[in-house]
Amino acid sequence: MDEILVDLHPMGEWSAFELEYDVYRQEGYIPENPFRRVLENDNYPEFVHFVARHQEETIGSLRLVTDPEPRHGVFKLGSFAHFSLFDWAADLLRKVEAKHVFEVGTMVIQPGFRGGKTYSLLFQKAFEYAVLQRVQYSIATIDEEFYHRLRQRGLPFRAIGETRFYMGSNTVPAILDVKELERMFLGANHAKPAKTCVSKQSAIAS
Repeated sequence: MDEILVDLHPMGEWSAFELEYDVYRQEGYIPENPFRRVLENDNYPEFVHFVARHQEETIGSLRLVTDPEPRHGVFKLGSFAHFSLFDWAADLLRKVEAKHVFEVGTMVIQPGFRGGKTYSLLFQKAFEYAVLQRVQYSIATIDEEFYHRLRQRGLPFRAIGETRFYMGSNTVPAILDVKELERMFLGANHAKPAKTCVSKQSAIAS
């Protein structure tokens, strides 16, 4: 397979928006609409788009929400409002400056490129960006089975609320200590930080 390249686009890139629409529609998450976009993602908080390309074709994208202004309690994305937080997690997030918390938003990958290098590269770039921005925590909603696989691999995810059925499967709201993960990789001779931050949309990417 030819090289896959990942670049960054503040506030999005048109081909990534088109890919989001196509994948969401194909997976049955949204009905077809004449605007050819995911209408639920209009008025999205400030974010950066990591866009993966193969032979100049957009094959995957990941949104990392960087907006420092919480819109839904302690969260920037409304999807987290579907989950009840544990008391310790609510206290923790209230004490941390919002600019030091990133939320993982949408992630989509074309079917023919799932489960391989594209997935790892997108998350590696997101992790590196979070480290450069001195982010303390990354939070995401993760498919329950995948959450347990990540834990088994030694990644320091913690559930921050009760598991509930959401977008087609049991889902865990989870937090990742970015600084702890950075220390783990530095202590492991800079091992590649693949698959570090995972949103529920990873169900259509992994």
